[in-house]
Order: sequence, then C-alpha cells, then structure tokens
Amino acid sequence: MGNLMKQNMNAGRFTAMWIMILLLLAALICSSGCIRMVQESTHHILTGKEAPQNTIGLNITPTHPEITRSSLQQDPVVEMTPAKSDIVTEVAPFLTPDPYPIMHGTRINATPLENPLDRNPEFEKDYSLRGNSSGLLVNVAEAPLYIVYEVTPDYDCLKEPESCRGTGKAPINIPYLTITVRDNQTQEIVAEDGYGREFSSDIGHYEFVITKTNADGSATTTTSTPGPRSIKIYREGVFHVTLEGNYLNVNVKILTGTSPSRLDVGNGDQSTQTGTSPEDSW
Repeated sequence: MGNLMKQNMNAGRFTAMWIMILLLLAALICSSGCIRMVQESTHHILTGKEAPQNTIGLNITPTHPEITRSSLQQDPVVEMTPAKSDIVTEVAPFLTPDPYPIMHGTRINATPLENPLDRNPEFEKDYSLRGNSSGLLVNVAEAPLYIVYEVTPDYDCLKEPESCRGTGKAPINIPYLTITVRDNQTQEIVAEDGYGREFSSDIGHYEFVITKTNADGSATTTTSTPGPRSIKIYREGVFHVTLEGNYLNVNVKILTGTSPSRLDVGNGDQSTQTGTSPEDSW
C-alpha cells in the first residue's frame, strides 16, 4: 500500500514537471516571436522595405506611423500659367545702335571733269618767310577745305644737295616750313604739314623728265608734274592757319566747297565770278 502511494506521488510529480517544461517552452516561443517582430518592424522603418508576413500567426499592429522616403519628399510645385490680358500690345523693341556701322560709299560712274584743286581759289597770297610767321582765319561754310601751297626755297636740298652742305666758314641754314591748322574754338590741332625737317622736301612744282629707251633703239621722253602740295580737311568750321618758316618763299591758296569751278567761269557763268552780276553786263 505504501509502495503504491509513493509510485502515484512520483508519477504526479513527473507529470507536473513536464507540464511546467511545456509551459516554459511555450513562453520562450512566444517571447522569441515578439522579439523577431520588433526587429523586423525596426528594420522596415530604417530601410523603407516592406516587412515580411507574420509566420507564427500573431497579428501585431504597430502603433507608430509608417515613414518612407517618398513621404519625406516635397510635392512638386504646380506652375501657374499667367493670365492673359487684352491691354498688352506688341511694339517694336529698343535696340542698341551698332557702334561699327557699315559705310556705303557713293559710286562714281564717270571720271570727274577736273581736279578739285584746279579751281579758282577764294584766297591767294605769296609769303616771304625769314624766321617770321603769319596767320589766317578761314571760315569754311561748305567742306572740304584745301590749303594748296608751293615752296621756293633759297637752297633746294633735294634738287641740289651740294647747296645745303655749306662749309666751316660759310654754314648753310636749311629751309623749312610748318603749316598748322587748328580748330579756332578748341585750339585743337586738326592738321599739320610743311616742307623740310620732319616733312617732305617736295616743293610742289617739280617737273620730272623721264627718258626711256625702246627696243629699236629710239628714245621716248615723258614729263611728269606731280602738282602742288596740299592739306585737306573734310569738315566745316572756322579754322586758324599758322605759317612759320625760314629761308623760303611760299605761295598759299585757299579753296573750299564753294570755290567756283574754272570750267563754269570759262563757259561764261557770270554768277560764279566775284563782284560781277548779270545786271552789270547790261
């Protein structure tokens, strides 16, 4: 009887021990599943990937909102089309002027009948310069202005170089001429030319004789006259002309756009002659 009771007690203890072991195993399984769910949900929040389905049958709803990369991006701004208005009118634009315009020259289809320098001058005078100077005030109402001059030096260094060398006892002063044209209002130098020194030694009335021998042995002689020296100013205004030099004589002529043509005067055009009118011929 006592042995039977001990066996029953031992069997009850063994059964209770197994029940406790099963309960512990169930508790471990549940706790491991909850930990796995928490890990997967945390990984889903950090990486943005979709969490896998619950494989152990537990339905656990997260209490925090789902955060994704797309939710962090701002919505695109919708461009608004400007409202049309009937009070706006298209007009010509304001354009910056071209600083380098193309200059179109006037074509001359015929050779001019005369040299512009070969006209009746409005002023002519001979000057004898021996270290002195002279001045002229020219009012140009119509351009261009031509200052034509011919030089007669005491010693022509270009034609006769020996005449300009001199000796130790009798030195020779080389002739020179300077013509300076200034704007009478601003005193700005408009043009400058002359004879000798830094300018040309052309006196303006040279005559060059050129002899050429042909193939048959005959000689051909030609004469070349370059013509007078001149200063050209292509604008209107009042100009101050200064002449200074030494050891020479100079003939100065002033022509402008209003100077009469010699062809018109030669054809009997009395209106171009100074001091003469059609009534005077009667």
